[in-house]
Amino acid sequence: MLNESLTLPSGLVLSNRIAKAAMTENLADADNQPTGRHERLYRRWAEGGSALLVTGNLMVERRYLERSRNIVADRHLDVVRLGRMRQSAGQVPMIAQLNHPGRQTNRFIARTPVAPSASGAVPMMGLFGKPRALAPDEIEAVVAAFGTASALCERAGLDGVQLHAAHGYLLAQFLSPHVNRRRDEWGGDVAGRAHALLAAVRAARAATGDGFTVSVKLNSSDFRHGGFTEDDAEEVVRLLVQEGVDLIEVSGGTYESPALFGIGVEGSAWTGDGGTNSVKEAYFAAFARRARRAAPGVPIMLTGGIRTRAAMEALLAGGAVDLIGLARPLAIDPELPRALLAGADGVELPSYTLPTVAGMAGESEWYETQIRRLGAGQDVDPSLRAIRAASGFVTGEMVRGLREQGARRRLADRP
Repeated sequence: MLNESLTLPSGLVLSNRIAKAAMTENLADADNQPTGRHERLYRRWAEGGSALLVTGNLMVERRYLERSRNIVADRHLDVVRLGRMRQSAGQVPMIAQLNHPGRQTNRFIARTPVAPSASGAVPMMGLFGKPRALAPDEIEAVVAAFGTASALCERAGLDGVQLHAAHGYLLAQFLSPHVNRRRDEWGGDVAGRAHALLAAVRAARAATGDGFTVSVKLNSSDFRHGGFTEDDAEEVVRLLVQEGVDLIEVSGGTYESPALFGIGVEGSAWTGDGGTNSVKEAYFAAFARRARRAAPGVPIMLTGGIRTRAAMEALLAGGAVDLIGLARPLAIDPELPRALLAGADGVELPSYTLPTVAGMAGESEWYETQIRRLGAGQDVDPSLRAIRAASGFVTGEMVRGLREQGARRRLADRP
């Protein structure tokens, strides 16, 4: 099954069923432009055997970044440099993940982030400020920015885009009743809360040509009381089918409820033996089955916790999943897809024992550091300590974020 090809509705042909899922790279230069480090990184991943490469976050608005050195896909983007990044992958298809972090913009980048509604700050080590509510015209500008970014990616030669509506970023914030308490056309019931996402999908479609892949990464759930539920997610999947999306990637969680790291997903994880195996895999497999029923003609990509070839084959054979997304495993072994396709069993990832919040920051930065090493042409460093990685994340974001804040605002305001 892993070796079988897959053709998306857009016509994009994938040579096998393993996709490199998006991970934060934080490798752009001080002007948030692609660099040679991106080219080396994606060349390495392309050579590793993945059938599809989904880039890390490309931001649609440079005032609000997920990390200080994200690529920004706005009117100032150097399309030639993004094109070189695409060319580095050769014949392996590449789609760009497009994102706006909303309230998950750290305070070093923006003291006052934005969100669908004014709410409390994201409670994570004091890194986030209290957000203000977006005005209706600002929401329309964000929607248009997704269209602009999509057009730029097409000009650069990329094969498509993925709109990030998961992990608590802005489009996911609109979907969540915990964050989105609006009573205008951008809030209310599920259809109202999905309005921003659906409008962004339409903007991406309108800005690009036939054959350009438009996909969505969607939370199965926020995994918190009063948040986005699996029932909500199923309804959104049906709405996305009506918009003609080419691929839906299923994930889950937010910074506040980090199911993306396997925390709090015991009831959703697939164990491979009827539920008795203590090693959880495929955190969001249960919802993938619901998504398949809601979207029978749209390929489903599942990412999160999948580690063994046996699990991958079983998920594909079950029919609910068409594509296996691997993220962190490829940060420590970029050749893993080729090995899996040849019959290897899988890879065991490092484990962490730090407290939850510090551990999450340290774990995320641990993998980000390995990605930086790959981008520099180096091998990974398994001996790196998570606590050192966590401190490096805070220090790096503070220095870069504060130092470059004014320049980002000035460039955003420049015609």
